[in-house]
Amino acid sequence: MSPWDKCDGITGDVQSHDQIQDRAKDRIGAKRSCQYLMPKSGMVGANMAYETHTILEYDDYTFVMKKVITNPDVPFGKSFECHVQTVFINLGNNNCKMISSVEAQFLGRPPMVAWKIRNAMYNGVTDFFVAKGEVICEHSFREREIGT
Repeated sequence: MSPWDKCDGITGDVQSHDQIQDRAKDRIGAKRSCQYLMPKSGMVGANMAYETHTILEYDDYTFVMKKVITNPDVPFGKSFECHVQTVFINLGNNNCKMISSVEAQFLGRPPMVAWKIRNAMYNGVTDFFVAKGEVICEHSFREREIGT
């Protein structure tokens, strides 16, 4: 994964409240990218995925990140992008809420199999966020056990 294009040394670090507030607005619009090999699935063979992450909001109460994912090596892969937005909301008392959304964006006219692409995209992203939520809950539970 590439470094953030701005505020790389402090984005994601646990810091004091004052440090976060001083640099929070500087983080908005920060970008980074990564690429990885997607495993073979029922519909397509193994292929490279390319992601661009952008921070849309960053403050004491909300963290919003947008990801744009492309898979140019899959059938029709150059004709669509996967846009994923994740919102983390600080609910206080060591609680947070994660809201995620996904949208298939077709570049030009959607292919006849657009509904298959959308369904596969929604299913894959849903599976990813269920697993991500479980990992976050497991990690936070462990942190609470260690802290007591």
